[in-house]
Amino acid sequence: MLTARKLTVERGGKTILSGVDFQASDGEMIGILGPSGSGKSTLLMALNGFRPATAGRVTLDGKDFYENFETFKSDIGFVPQDDIVPAALRVERTLGYAAELRLPDLEPEARIARVNMVMRILGLTESKDTRVSSLSGGQRKRVSVGVELLSKPRMLFADEPTSGLDPALERSLTENFRKLADDGHMVIVTTHIMSSLSLYDKLCVVNKGKLAFFGPPDQIKTHFKVDDFIEIYNVLA
Repeated sequence: MLTARKLTVERGGKTILSGVDFQASDGEMIGILGPSGSGKSTLLMALNGFRPATAGRVTLDGKDFYENFETFKSDIGFVPQDDIVPAALRVERTLGYAAELRLPDLEPEARIARVNMVMRILGLTESKDTRVSSLSGGQRKRVSVGVELLSKPRMLFADEPTSGLDPALERSLTENFRKLADDGHMVIVTTHIMSSLSLYDKLCVVNKGKLAFFGPPDQIKTHFKVDDFIEIYNVLA
């Protein structure tokens, strides 16, 4: 279990995150929502340890996450907002190259099997010979996710992975994340898309750096006293 208590982030004399609590378990998919500038990405980076909080504590299975970061690092997969996979390579080669870098101790046959497994999970097998530059936005993002899944991370963090995708691609990618959670991964995603919130186990809403809601999707409309998910942002404005 990943637990955060009273996370606070201060930068340049400004408080970006203030006293936020958070909890996630293996097999859960949690969405972090909030208006632009609310602290979503800051919270995500504090939770995954890449940019630790100024104050507060993060633990994984009761152990201090920051103090043991080097030990836990292999359990973390991180998909940034911008795709960083080489666009000139074909999908299979991109994943194969990443596997060589990340899994040097595996035998070549085992790395090939891992690449094939990841492509199958993410629905990329039919596109394995396509250059990344020729893929749709949603497929490129799946390749980015695939690179992280090669090492079978316990936790997958993704920063606005569906940003800029059309509704169909957004839904498809979110369903992929749902399947990963169902397979036992802990999936934590920042998003501003409201149409697929029912796929998440829990939602964490931050506003102006503070926690505004944390709980299951079926409680969020009642909490904010709205009839539609999209109206939440009007309440937070």
